[in-house]
Amino acid sequence: MNTRSGGEGPALSAFRGPFGELSGGVLAVHAHPDDETLSTGGLLAAFAAAGLPARVVTCTRGERGEVIALPGTTSEGRAGLEGDGPALGAYRETELARALLALGGGVDGAVEQTFLDRLPQVSPQVTRVVGADSRPAAERDSGSADRQGPGPAADSAVAVRYEDSGMEWVAPGVAGPAPDSPPTAFARVPLDEPAGRLAALIRTTRPAVVATYEPGGGYGHPDHVRAHEVTVRAVRLAADPAWQPGGVGPASQQGGVGPASQQGGVAPASQQGGVAPASRDGQRDGGEPVRGGGRGRGVGSRDEPWAGAELWQLVAPAAEVRTARATLAGLPEATALAATAGLTFADPAEDLPPFARDDLPERSAERQVTGSSGYRSPDELPITSVGRRSGRSDGERVVRVDVGGVLGRVVAAMRAHATQVQHATALARPEGPVAGWYALSNGVLAPILTTETYAVVDPLA
Repeated sequence: MNTRSGGEGPALSAFRGPFGELSGGVLAVHAHPDDETLSTGGLLAAFAAAGLPARVVTCTRGERGEVIALPGTTSEGRAGLEGDGPALGAYRETELARALLALGGGVDGAVEQTFLDRLPQVSPQVTRVVGADSRPAAERDSGSADRQGPGPAADSAVAVRYEDSGMEWVAPGVAGPAPDSPPTAFARVPLDEPAGRLAALIRTTRPAVVATYEPGGGYGHPDHVRAHEVTVRAVRLAADPAWQPGGVGPASQQGGVGPASQQGGVAPASQQGGVAPASRDGQRDGGEPVRGGGRGRGVGSRDEPWAGAELWQLVAPAAEVRTARATLAGLPEATALAATAGLTFADPAEDLPPFARDDLPERSAERQVTGSSGYRSPDELPITSVGRRSGRSDGERVVRVDVGGVLGRVVAAMRAHATQVQHATALARPEGPVAGWYALSNGVLAPILTTETYAVVDPLA
């Protein structure tokens, strides 16, 4: 049974104001490098710009991704990486580091990152994925035995690496599982193996928000769906006083997320300026409420439950997506690019991927409430509550993140993922819900929306 300890409530309602103090920051969980930017780039950049903790956990290295080798970008000449899983995964690690630096406004460590399989194993009973070296690419290539930053043991008998499960397009904009996913594919790993690692991290960092995909994984990719399942399970485990993580191997006493420049390394709490462990009533020894901490610092003990995080799932109003598609296809700059680069536009009338929902407030409804201070985040974040009013405990709430103030960071991060993203462009002024555009390997020009929309879910309800 999942319960909240005394004094621990949802992050957005337990503290002051309609949104509460978000000083605990955001922890975003994503399947592959580039997803953190394409899915939650505005959210991460906004937290980083406000000086609040922004952390990313990446589940795989995207070894099975397609490669765009576009002239004039950092992907030029990289076509040979496609099909070479280890090489592509290693290169995408470097793209991820550059993208996180961009989201952080050029400040190293403003957006922290680790790979899920680099977090400590938490139970000797879980099934292990063995036989892979999970060290960062630079460390593998150097052959150094003296690694910087702890991770799973180097011995191949206990090393763990979650691999890209692959996908195939089954409908326009919708993915399905690849028929040849390997046994080490992330989508095939027993749920509690990765969920336990993530739960221990959530307890240590005590975020205000945990963000990931909705149950359909955004567009159906099996790794996205699994990332959602792992995240929900981890949030529940982190809140359950009956769950204890235990530990396996020399990394078992470590926690926290390191700067992106560590390439997935995790620094021990003793090296991160960690504060005193929290008690089971959600307070530190001495009675101070645990509401988060400074960037890069562990703020609690992984042995103490944390139910102070709300789960934000990326969604979008279906009508807004259709309007954005139609608007983009009518922009002269976009149509000229499409004709030159051989790109196409998505049909606004076609069936939409799972992230698009018909039951969400549309952009016009948002504009009716953004002027009210009662709906605005008090934490210098461009976050607005729409749909159900804050303070309501029944049903789903929706929040919107205005991307405008950090659009340059998001587009720069997209360009950093040049093997996966092409033609990322910001408009000088938004056109309706369209702030810019980009295309993936499918060659479809897609809009960058002016706002990111999240369904706020209580996973313990």
